[in-house]
Amino acid sequence: MDYVERNRASFDKLANQTGVKWRHHELTIQFISAFQMLLGGNCVLDLGCGAGHDALRLKRYDLQVQGLDISEVMLEQAKQKVQGVEFIQGDFRHIPTGSERYDGVWANASLIYLTKEDLHKALDEVYRVLKPGGVFFSSYRLGEGDVVIDNIFHQLYGEEEIQNVLRSHGFRIFDRTNTGGGDEPYLSLYAIKQ
Repeated sequence: MDYVERNRASFDKLANQTGVKWRHHELTIQFISAFQMLLGGNCVLDLGCGAGHDALRLKRYDLQVQGLDISEVMLEQAKQKVQGVEFIQGDFRHIPTGSERYDGVWANASLIYLTKEDLHKALDEVYRVLKPGGVFFSSYRLGEGDVVIDNIFHQLYGEEEIQNVLRSHGFRIFDRTNTGGGDEPYLSLYAIKQ
C-alpha cells in the first residue's frame, strides 16, 4: 500500500471518531474572509475538503463551492452536513475537473499530506484548474523532513523552500502569515496564478 492509500484509509477511520482536533479549523477562521474578498468571481475549489467544515464556511460567503477529497467516508459526512455544494472524490495529483474553471482554490493544510515530489504534481493541477488571475490560498506545516501522525503522512517545509516551490509553478505570492508556533508552526500563503 503506498502512502496515499494509507492516508486515505486513515482519514476514513478518523472520520468516524469524535473529538478529533483538526489544526486547519483555526486557520479557516483566520483567513477565509480575506480569501473571498480577493476573488474575481465566485467559483471555488475546496481542495482537501474533508467532512465539509471549510466548504460550509466558504458557502456562507455566497461562493459556488466544489469540494474534493480522497476520503469517501469524509465526503459522505460532508454531503450530509453541507447542502448545495458538490463533493467529488479524487486525488490532488489528478484533479478531476476542467481547466481554468475556478476563481479560487482553497487548500487549507491539505497539501501537507503529499510528498515533495507529489506536491509538484498537485501544484501543476492547481495551476491548470485556476482561471488566469485566480487566487490560491494554501498552508504548510513548517519544519524539516516528514512525520507520520495517526498513520497519516505529513511533509514539512522550510519557509523559503515552499515559497520557491510555488513560484516555480507560476504563482505570485502576495501575502504570507506564520501561525501556530511551538509544536505546530504553519505558513499560510496567498498567491495568484500569473
